[in-house]
Amino acid sequence: MAFDCVAIDFGNTQSDNNLKIIKDKFPYVKIIPFVESYHAIAKSIVSTSTTEYLWVLSSKVNYTHFDFDYIPEQHQRTQLHVWNNPDQKEGDTFLFPKIFSQQQIKFLRDYTDVNYHDYNVDYDFDYRDVKYTLENVISNLPDIDSSSSSYVRYYEGNAKGQFYPSFWEDLKIYIDATTFYIPKKALEHIKTQIYDYPYLYTISEDDTRDCFDIAFISNGEPFEQENFDRLKDHIETNELKNRLHWIRGINGRTKAYKKAAEISQTEYFYAVFAKSKVRGDFKFDYKVDRGLSKRHRIFHSHLMELGIEYGTFNINLYSRSLCMDTPDDNILDFTLSQPHEVVPVVANDTVLAPDSYTAWKNAFREVSKLVLWQEKKPTVETRFRLKKWLGTDNEWLSKGAQDGKRFAEECGYDESKILSTYTWEFCREKFKSLYPTEIFY
Repeated sequence: MAFDCVAIDFGNTQSDNNLKIIKDKFPYVKIIPFVESYHAIAKSIVSTSTTEYLWVLSSKVNYTHFDFDYIPEQHQRTQLHVWNNPDQKEGDTFLFPKIFSQQQIKFLRDYTDVNYHDYNVDYDFDYRDVKYTLENVISNLPDIDSSSSSYVRYYEGNAKGQFYPSFWEDLKIYIDATTFYIPKKALEHIKTQIYDYPYLYTISEDDTRDCFDIAFISNGEPFEQENFDRLKDHIETNELKNRLHWIRGINGRTKAYKKAAEISQTEYFYAVFAKSKVRGDFKFDYKVDRGLSKRHRIFHSHLMELGIEYGTFNINLYSRSLCMDTPDDNILDFTLSQPHEVVPVVANDTVLAPDSYTAWKNAFREVSKLVLWQEKKPTVETRFRLKKWLGTDNEWLSKGAQDGKRFAEECGYDESKILSTYTWEFCREKFKSLYPTEIFY
């Protein structure tokens, strides 16, 4: 015990007790607060040691049974000795040779000669446990009033086991399946996702799949029963466990989405529209990333008559609570009005023109919206989609597209008027006024 000693105080739960044990063994110990990393501390203190070696200890470790009489052999004179838990080799007890400061390193593994001693210690994990659900993930991360090195164990379901974080370099967020170990200093960086913080380390991937409810949404289409049966058969054939609900006869998309949200028993639910034909390889098992705040997911649809794929007439994965929080009125695009992301996976094929009215309505609604967007905020993507709609060879898709473009232009790109295309009654009346001899439902 003839070596100098520095103890790093983490301000943890067992700090006072563990530091007392250290003081009893090293009455001359110098106690300093944890700042930044073990490496940063070592660079600043090792060269000041008055002895050939320097003990650097941690207030997180109970040293009651530790052998401080250890003296390196002659051939170990330049080695850095680390007493580590078998699951974490970067601390938390060090015997530094004074020449350590002569090497310019960042990572512990880069030091010329490290001697690791596996040592099962009585360790104060000192986590603050915070449980999350898919409804409040990220938004319920707390403000921590303890030391900056404190960790939050952020978990879903049941917290499992223990984990030894490394304090050697920049404090990291550790990802263990759906559990995140988050240092307090990272909380100020996290706005909408765990990945806002730059230092991440994955311990294990979560290989389970999510099983969310499915809402089939229809409004009296002639083919609704056929496509509902097709969806039901897809679920049964693939032995999927998703609950299936049928939402029908609801006037307007917003009300239909909210009805589906009310019925759903899971935080997320898939919305499948009557005109959608689910692809055989789409198994309704999308895994929601727990490192992201809640948001809608937009899958791609293959628009068969147009030969293009994008997120319209598609299957969406909706956040139930975001749906319920969406205003009832003045929403041109329900999905895009809330946080969302596109998943570039084609989930369904869409038959846009099974009959004249459906074809006209699909084109009329979509093109009037695209024309508005292109007027307000033009993009190459929107221009391309408009070109496809307006250039179609299908008679009723073409009529609907031209009528939608004309409607948006004649109403002066008034969003409140274009919003009316989202009600089925308006579409029926518009179609009837333009094509009085045609049959519609």
